[in-house]
Amino acid sequence: DAELLMMAMDAANREVDETAEERKGGSGHIGKMLFSAGADALAIAAYIPEDKLSKLSCVDWLGSVAKDLGGAMQPGASPGSASALVPKDENKGRFPLKLKEEGIALAIAHLKGKGLFPDTPDSDDDEPVYGDDAFDDL
Repeated sequence: DAELLMMAMDAANREVDETAEERKGGSGHIGKMLFSAGADALAIAAYIPEDKLSKLSCVDWLGSVAKDLGGAMQPGASPGSASALVPKDENKGRFPLKLKEEGIALAIAHLKGKGLFPDTPDSDDDEPVYGDDAFDDL
């Protein structure tokens, strides 16, 4: 459900309440794309912080991923926030779980093509882990 995924995105971007028992949110300064594979469709939500909009737009980024997966943007898309749905197609063997992996690869490839994602050699043994500060100069 794209609406629920956008709610999760809003929660991730919320300012951290330092007085709360659990730390929640705090990632509003980082662009991201969230994927949720349901039984009938893959929901995707994208967010770009205002200070990064000169380099990337959700309409462009998510639009490209959704189109390549055979999906469509949902109404209300803006440069900073957008959602899309990609329906399953059993006749073509296109299922949400498989589409999710393909979508992640497409999203990263789009960012790499714009020079917005570190281009590191692939390895089966280790995955790079980036801290928040790794993307400060993007």
